[in-house]
Amino acid sequence: MTLLFSCLLALAPAAPPTDTLPYNLHNPILTVNLVDSSLQEISALSPTHLPDVYVAMSDERGELFFINVENGGMIVRRTLFRDKGDFEGVEMVSDNCIFALKSDGELFEIQNWDKASPKVREYKTSLKKSDDLEGLCYDKARKALLLASKNDPDNNAIRKVYAFDLKKKKLVEQPVYQIDPEEVNRILPRNEDEKRFFSPSGIAVHPQTGDIYITSTSLKRLVVLDRKGGNIKWVARLDKKLMPQPEGIAFDKAGNLMLCSEGKKGEGLILQFAYKPAKN
Repeated sequence: MTLLFSCLLALAPAAPPTDTLPYNLHNPILTVNLVDSSLQEISALSPTHLPDVYVAMSDERGELFFINVENGGMIVRRTLFRDKGDFEGVEMVSDNCIFALKSDGELFEIQNWDKASPKVREYKTSLKKSDDLEGLCYDKARKALLLASKNDPDNNAIRKVYAFDLKKKKLVEQPVYQIDPEEVNRILPRNEDEKRFFSPSGIAVHPQTGDIYITSTSLKRLVVLDRKGGNIKWVARLDKKLMPQPEGIAFDKAGNLMLCSEGKKGEGLILQFAYKPAKN
């Protein structure tokens, strides 16, 4: 009996996390309506070296939008580097260097972005259009970019996160993190009206904890992985009334969470949520 009981325990799914996500996802401390129609389909978000300024992208065009979130979402600069393309990720790596990601896994390194003619380099990866890349962020500890694959929201295939080595300018072929959509559903079961599976739409590294935060438009979910083991720490439901189509994710230096959402029948949105770490 003891051996049988041990085997059953080994086969049982992991217990859901018991601590609390350090954000109240129903109560943003700042909501920015993006009145410029170019950002109705905002697809990515990244902090910059400038206070309160974030860089964003929109689908179907290689253009950087620099947005002051404390000034009503004013666009303080626009930089066009490619006329067309399904761009789904953006990340500022240094003051002079921004990377952009296409859904087929192609990366663009944009230098001198504040000049009339930015310098652009392209990097092909082994990833394909079918991987449907939608998330990009900078992992300072790894000195790499993290690329999250959306995959097909209608199937339960393992979702993968890859690393692009910034020193070698080369993709690490094996994924650095993997997420089982079925495990996400075990931790936070779907409602009757919820279909499809968790599929990454944005990714960011928490500046204080190093945890990996990943959004999903499908199911309106936020999944948090512990950095070292890649285990799921939290799964949270995103409020679809606040965020009709959650896409990009970023953090400010204080750890406040920034989420952007496409507008379904209106304006794109950026929302800020206060960081409230547990007290020891």
